[in-house]
Amino acid sequence: MDGKGMNMERIKLRNRSLILGYINDYGPVSRKDIAAEAGLTPASVTQITTQLIEEGLLKELGVLRDGLRTAGRKKILIDINAEHSYVLTANIESRETVLAVCNIKGQPVASVKDKAPLVMRLATDKTQEPEAFLKVIAAHLKHMVSCMPADARNRINCASVGITGLVDTEAGISLNAYGVWNRRVDIASVMSEELKLPVLVENNVDALAQAEILFGLGRKTENLLMIKWGPGVGSAIILDGAIYKGRRGKAAELGHYIVKKDGSLCSCGRRGCLETEVSYAALTKRLSFEPDDFGNAYASTDEETRAYIDSAIDLFARCAVNSSTILAPNHIVLTGRLFSSQIIRGRFIKACRSYDSSCDDGFILHSPLAGRDGFVGPAAVYVQKLFG
Repeated sequence: MDGKGMNMERIKLRNRSLILGYINDYGPVSRKDIAAEAGLTPASVTQITTQLIEEGLLKELGVLRDGLRTAGRKKILIDINAEHSYVLTANIESRETVLAVCNIKGQPVASVKDKAPLVMRLATDKTQEPEAFLKVIAAHLKHMVSCMPADARNRINCASVGITGLVDTEAGISLNAYGVWNRRVDIASVMSEELKLPVLVENNVDALAQAEILFGLGRKTENLLMIKWGPGVGSAIILDGAIYKGRRGKAAELGHYIVKKDGSLCSCGRRGCLETEVSYAALTKRLSFEPDDFGNAYASTDEETRAYIDSAIDLFARCAVNSSTILAPNHIVLTGRLFSSQIIRGRFIKACRSYDSSCDDGFILHSPLAGRDGFVGPAAVYVQKLFG
């Protein structure tokens, strides 16, 4: 293929990705709307969307019927076909691993037997060799596949794994999963061998940020600071609709801000990180609670313990405000199980506002993906690859 042909192919792929992204963010929409907003010719939009419908990635929903818009040519609405394909997901964190089978809108598939979402939580077994635990995960995922509708099983195209710490995404290798494993683990090779599928591997917080871009607040807002709390502290910077990554492939390590000189040893190998003060493990030394019951435990404990938790939240808020001052995002997005309580989010926002009056509940938002944050990240990594 000559240079001109290669350039035309790149343009087609770029336009395909542009169209899929626009429909994902604003759909259902008409072809005319896509052409107007994306700056493409109607002919180009028609050609690409027709191909995407033939591939099953898009579907027509019918004619737009509005009392004010029935005159003239009708608009046929199109949208992402959520059931185009499915992805097996595993999100591995220090305390818990969450498994699911998802469609390409990041929603869990329902079991044929009882219509319950195919989502499973299990304790992360750090006593096993990593490869043995990955095989346990694969066995559970294969069982979940057996619970799917028969006609959907042959549309499973991929498995996707989120893991804490540093990741070589190209090779599918966990380089250092802080608090989980203490050595390199070739996740992609082990899981691919077990599942007979291609396997994607991504840092769990970056995966969740990708979900925020595709399915959450990132669809309408391009610049965000996402903060995940539970079991540790994770964060990601979303700039111009993409995840910003630093020189080592990870940026915005809010949990590893040094906040205490000669403090406790952190899983990252340094001392005095924010995470050593506000992680689930640190907080439960003073207050016994399950992650989803943090707010109730806080409200019902004694005044001294509440003061301790408030102090930890204040420290966390100070780091968040300082980060926001440097990055100037449109919003801070809160996610993770320790932020699931409105009481706790309220305390955090109040603490942030004590340092910066602009940090109100219009600037600091709870992710709309709450409830799916345990599995939607790895699903989003697959969808991003699919959309190009």
